[in-house]
Amino acid sequence: MEIVKRYIVTLLFILIFSQAAEARDVLVLLKSGARQCKIGGTSYVIRVASGGVTPAITGSFSLSYAGGGSLSAGAVSYAMPVTVTSSSPIIIDGVSYHGSILFEASGSGFNIVNQVDVEQYLKGVLKDEMSPAWPVEALKAQAVLARTYTLSSKKHGKYDLCAQVHCQSYSGVAGESPAIDEAVSATGGELLKYGGSVAQVFYYGDSGGFSASSRAVWGKDIPYLQARPDPVSYSSPNARWQTTLSMQQISSSLAAAGIQVGSISSIRPYSRDESGRVQQLEINGSGGRKLVTGSQFRLAVGAGVVKSTLFEFGAGTVYTPQAALPSAPQSTAQRNYPVITDRSTMPEKDVDKLYWMTQNKIFTVQELVSMIGKEKDYPKFIAEGEARMSGKKLPAAPVRQPAAQPVYNTAAGAPQLSMNGASGSSVTISGRGSGHGVGMPQWTAKALAEAGWSYRQILEYYFPGTALERGY
Repeated sequence: MEIVKRYIVTLLFILIFSQAAEARDVLVLLKSGARQCKIGGTSYVIRVASGGVTPAITGSFSLSYAGGGSLSAGAVSYAMPVTVTSSSPIIIDGVSYHGSILFEASGSGFNIVNQVDVEQYLKGVLKDEMSPAWPVEALKAQAVLARTYTLSSKKHGKYDLCAQVHCQSYSGVAGESPAIDEAVSATGGELLKYGGSVAQVFYYGDSGGFSASSRAVWGKDIPYLQARPDPVSYSSPNARWQTTLSMQQISSSLAAAGIQVGSISSIRPYSRDESGRVQQLEINGSGGRKLVTGSQFRLAVGAGVVKSTLFEFGAGTVYTPQAALPSAPQSTAQRNYPVITDRSTMPEKDVDKLYWMTQNKIFTVQELVSMIGKEKDYPKFIAEGEARMSGKKLPAAPVRQPAAQPVYNTAAGAPQLSMNGASGSSVTISGRGSGHGVGMPQWTAKALAEAGWSYRQILEYYFPGTALERGY
């Protein structure tokens, strides 16, 4: 019996130790250069730079910057760095946070930092990025991306990221909900990786029907961040939008961003990328002719005004995204496949070959989704694809096509938006979608989940070539 007890104790120790080893904290910059704040909570303790610890405190009080790297609370002074810990949430300026709170000297003020377990942190992030009422598979996809984005690199010097939208909007305890908790827990520790390293992933609101490549938007070619059509139709608040601006507004906004064009006489799209987004604008003004990137223009005028770079001047062109849910899958016997003799651009990896074949209309997206994840069958699927490319008739498709899965018409391309320009005292801008356009569009993820896609399939589609792995 004594041996059994020792064995159980040893197992418990190993389990507890392994769980602790797997935990991963992140440093979230809540406020930078603060001069004062209000702190509160239940049974929290304060540890100062010298190592001294206060008795447990319940209640709230104000902290102010006292100069010389210290904080003051009335007549009491605390030398920074100061760490506040508690088994209950700690309240900073009315917002509750799990984990501990760090106060560190910064210039003529102090930084307020939340050190928190990454899984607990994610529960305070997802609600600001995606509605808890959305399908759980969409929430799971968002959880994996938020976790991957968080751990891919430090975004604020020694801190992992901040609490603002340009990092990830973070609401602490207030952001939690049962649906969010479920999505985070169900994907616990899962990350997207590429070549063994944490992938660089991005997400945004609405694609307008077609996502953009990282090369087109940021000038950096990342293999798994390529332009691709949405594989399903969807509706969203920003699927279509329109705004009217005066030329003076545009000129002033550009000048504030360091782009001097003077009084604008005309403006027009100069080039578009493969997704149809404006890559460059030609602006003629009293300051001469300037070429401005679509992203520069959008950020200068305001990302909330020009919601994406998938826009045109004047009334919007009629465009229906090519993605649609069919009433029934099309039989392979009814399809004609293109004969492809030049296969020099076909990738080496099996999974990438399947994506390449789908892009070249050998497989439908419906078929692709059915194949992804079945690594042992990849050689069989590739053989089927090669037979189709060679014009050979085979008796059956490589996989059964479930009617619930979405497909899109691969013959249709990106939105063919107008290249017409505008002149006069004001201009109307008609656009589609919202956000930078790279990675996973959240509204499409919702539609895909509603159409029966799993979070793994959603991630496979928008980040081809990456691997979903568990572990930090």
